[in-house]
Amino acid sequence: MLNNTVSCSIAIEKNGYPLPHVAFYHFDEANNDIIFHFSKYGHAGEEITDEKKASISVYKYGRLYTAAKAVDFGCEYQSVIIYGTISIIENEQERMQAMSYFFDRYFSQIPKDSYEAFTSNQSNAIYVAKVHIEPWFGKEHSLPVIAKDAFLPQFPAMMEPRDT
Repeated sequence: MLNNTVSCSIAIEKNGYPLPHVAFYHFDEANNDIIFHFSKYGHAGEEITDEKKASISVYKYGRLYTAAKAVDFGCEYQSVIIYGTISIIENEQERMQAMSYFFDRYFSQIPKDSYEAFTSNQSNAIYVAKVHIEPWFGKEHSLPVIAKDAFLPQFPAMMEPRDT
């Protein structure tokens, strides 16, 4: 599942409460790391720091379903919760490699000659971080046998485009 979703929610503790941050991520399967990037400015840049413990939630939803009793209505889903410690990637070569993972994974179909390549200088405004996966657990809820009907939600799964 970690190889076929786009975003995750990274939560760290702030004043006794979880502070979640939604981010684009890459699963580095060879090293068992979740790699993500975020702005150095704002809440994330101030709070997501080196050596801070984090929990990461990744999920996908499927069909909604009905049953004979309303209490048995539900939704298919898959989810993974990961625990680990944040490491801000300082090494420039490692940071650029991590950023290339994002471009290779999500934008490989875009011809490289159609845009200016990402540069080290442009990366100065962002942090690139990784969380080595320590303990984790996953859960899946599939369509149960008591389901009468199953359907995808009628609302869009993505944001509506804004007028520019």
